[in-house]
Amino acid sequence: MDARSQAGRPEGEGEWILLQQRADRSFWQQTRSFEGRSLTAFVIVRPPEQLFYDTFDEAEAMFEAMDED
Repeated sequence: MDARSQAGRPEGEGEWILLQQRADRSFWQQTRSFEGRSLTAFVIVRPPEQLFYDTFDEAEAMFEAMDED
């Protein structure tokens, strides 16, 4: 992962995958193991805020809607 991507990576346990990135925000997938199961969450980082979502579709829709801001 390059330095620019690493700088916007959210804090937290698990495996982080950068899904999309714009100049002002990034969209991440977090996968964690918990009691033998994998849990996936989606996070939009737009400093100073981090927005957490349970589904990809909801997170992607919000990420794309931010283009209209």
